[in-house]
Amino acid sequence: MLLNFKKNIAPFLGLILLWQLISMSGLVNPMFLSSPLETAKEGAKLLSEGRIFVDLGYSLFRILYGFLLAFLIGLPLGLVLGYYGKIYGYLESLIDFFRSIPPILIFPLALLIFGIGEESRIAVIFFGCVLIMILNSSLGVIYSRKVRINAAKIMGARWHQIISQVVIFDALPQIFVGIRVALSMGIIIGIVTEMLVGAKYGLGSRVIYAQTAYATPELYFTIILVGLMGFAANRMLIALENRVVHWKHAA
Repeated sequence: MLLNFKKNIAPFLGLILLWQLISMSGLVNPMFLSSPLETAKEGAKLLSEGRIFVDLGYSLFRILYGFLLAFLIGLPLGLVLGYYGKIYGYLESLIDFFRSIPPILIFPLALLIFGIGEESRIAVIFFGCVLIMILNSSLGVIYSRKVRINAAKIMGARWHQIISQVVIFDALPQIFVGIRVALSMGIIIGIVTEMLVGAKYGLGSRVIYAQTAYATPELYFTIILVGLMGFAANRMLIALENRVVHWKHAA
């Protein structure tokens, strides 16, 4: 099951109850904290008008585009680097250096290169995700069992056959860790870049609009929608991992 009531739903209900009690107490100015009911009404209005779906669509497009590029490039590159350990050891410090740079710092550079269009945001999302994919894919191979690799070599398998038919299966648990972390990072970067400059549509730009217009219920609903998007993506990836890497649960 994707969701368990006691573990997944009950904490949210408790948080909503606490939120309602604080808003009813009058301790916080309603301008800064709308009630759950007001937020739900504003959310229903945005959903019925369809405006929020446009922003959601733009955000998802940017995030998934950058993430998929990072996946398609980072996964095979990481597998090869992990397989050839000496190359990974030679490049490890360089990977750590670029991984230490906050991806959002690359945004001004991306704006200079690509302009204020979609390409700059996608490039920053790609930068933030691809290093995570490379690192986790490499580590998955490095920590895989060497007996199976040596057996494949003895049987005459070529390097690409060893990677595609042996190594990748041992590395899958770590690869899925990389996928989940990379997608979460992609969501964060995508929303933040929309908040900064040049984005007419997107959940990040809607957050800024709601903040400048003092539309507190809309602001809270948009924040919640971003959280639900990340939560749903993570739960779906966990469910996919449990089906694909089913052997890791074996006793």
